[in-house]
Amino acid sequence: MNGDNELDMLLGILKQGAKNAGRKLGKAILKLLAPYLPVIAFICILFMMMAWLVAAVYSAFPGDKSKNIPAILAGVKESEKDKQMLEKYMSLCEKWNRKDTWLVNPGNPSRPDGPNYESSPENPFHPNRGKGELVGEMIDRYNHDLDLKITWGQAHAAALFRAYALRRPDISDSEMEKVVKDLHPYFYYKASEVITCGKDGCERHTVYLLVEAYTIRGHFQYHYRWRTDTYDDGSVTYEEFAGMQQILPNMWQRLEDWIKNEYGVGEKDITLARTAVWEASMGFDQGKEWLQWLLSNYSIGSFTSFAMVPPEFVPFLKEAEEKFGIPAWFLAALFQSESDWNYMAVNTRTGCFGISQQHPDYWRERWIKLGFVPPEQYQWDPRAQILAGALVMAEYLGDPRQIDWNGDIENDIKVIKAIAHYKGWSNWPNLTLENLEGEEKRQIEIVLGYARGIQVGTAWPVPGHKEISSHFGWRIHPVTGKKSFHEGIDIPAPTGTPVVSVSGGIVTLAGWNGVYGNCVIVRDAQHEYLYGHLSEIEAVNGQAVHQTVQPGQEIGKVGSTGLSTGPHLHFGVKDLTRDCWIDPELIVQPR
Repeated sequence: MNGDNELDMLLGILKQGAKNAGRKLGKAILKLLAPYLPVIAFICILFMMMAWLVAAVYSAFPGDKSKNIPAILAGVKESEKDKQMLEKYMSLCEKWNRKDTWLVNPGNPSRPDGPNYESSPENPFHPNRGKGELVGEMIDRYNHDLDLKITWGQAHAAALFRAYALRRPDISDSEMEKVVKDLHPYFYYKASEVITCGKDGCERHTVYLLVEAYTIRGHFQYHYRWRTDTYDDGSVTYEEFAGMQQILPNMWQRLEDWIKNEYGVGEKDITLARTAVWEASMGFDQGKEWLQWLLSNYSIGSFTSFAMVPPEFVPFLKEAEEKFGIPAWFLAALFQSESDWNYMAVNTRTGCFGISQQHPDYWRERWIKLGFVPPEQYQWDPRAQILAGALVMAEYLGDPRQIDWNGDIENDIKVIKAIAHYKGWSNWPNLTLENLEGEEKRQIEIVLGYARGIQVGTAWPVPGHKEISSHFGWRIHPVTGKKSFHEGIDIPAPTGTPVVSVSGGIVTLAGWNGVYGNCVIVRDAQHEYLYGHLSEIEAVNGQAVHQTVQPGQEIGKVGSTGLSTGPHLHFGVKDLTRDCWIDPELIVQPR
């Protein structure tokens, strides 16, 4: 055995996993090395001591976000090889995430009176059905495909462990591509019509909905139901997200089968090996800095509103409100504080998971009580997680309908004890308003602060002007004449018409912004809202940037600045977690 090469490989692996996966990574390596331990025991002990010291040093270096170099690739001194490796991984992931994206109903969009083009556990699209037309893009209206795409961190962690298991000194470009190809997702979509009706008649446009995904995180099927929203003189009919199910007996089956085959890991060690790989991949920065900055510099109520709630989960919150008597806005505040709406989140310390952070010992009985049977198929269904969270909170509140939700809940000890109980504090029965202090007080204040803000609704950005001249999605650009993706909606109105903020939030840009001309950008904890082509920008308290705004507050006036064919507002919404533009009509509709 070449001692220098072994040391380099071990240090490399520990460098990659130093952020979050140190202990489990070490265990996995020891498992893989078990057959050789009698020969190299002394050397391994020496290597481990040195490696832990180096890992501790590396963990102190945060990388360089301005150059898109993450901590785990950027060591004490950023290298050109690090940048090349990152770029290669990102390029491969972009390629293979789009490789198997299929439309199951080309030319026949789903309509209210037609077939739903969805699959079932007994008759899935993958692997033998559903490949009607290759799309070549991730196009889900609700962006669930982005939650399940393969990331460079996942690919890198898998490749590192593979290299170590095969005793390779380095990871070649071909090996990187093999890993990404082997683990890439398969996405199946349906085309679905959105029907918008107003005083001048109805128009239809097509959106795309993910109906099945076969990934290293599980084999998921997605379901939808038709809904009609009405407003003053019109309506919108569309398919809303109704839930999802995981149809494999073991959601990790695909990843574990790959690890067994590539690493030569036996059945008794597969859970440890898979956990080590996955947690190493999760060690990369998660991008929560913006939310932490908001919490540190502004009162929570100043940047929150109901617009902050991910739109695909709103129907489930309203269903929970009707079923259990807890307002949707209060549940939204609780779940925002628990998980930031990540339905795949797992607390590695406690095992609690999902949007409502369900306890691993109790979740099955709650799922069965709510009718999600068999529970294993619905463990990762956001609807099940939200209803289960509401069920638990209702039990802790006693009778939620006896709470004065329009009153002073911040001084209602029953509400405060219920929050404390939900968060698992052992002292919740003895809490009083007077003895609430420290971290416990801060956590209660966060939930109640979110609740205050989320109670505030949303506003249509151009009051009195409800026409949408160009929807979100692919279109022929009115200026360039080329097919391009429209990352927002266009609302025509006369120059000088007031433009108001849809949400609460912080103004992060107020000025010229390229093709958008005069532009205002507002951020809350979940979304970024862009208002483009303005003729004027309205200062807030004499200053535009870094000021807080509330829903309905004027931020500018309609214009035609930038790349524009006439006076209108371009309104865009970016999902900060997924880092992508989403359909604004999911956030707010004409009224």
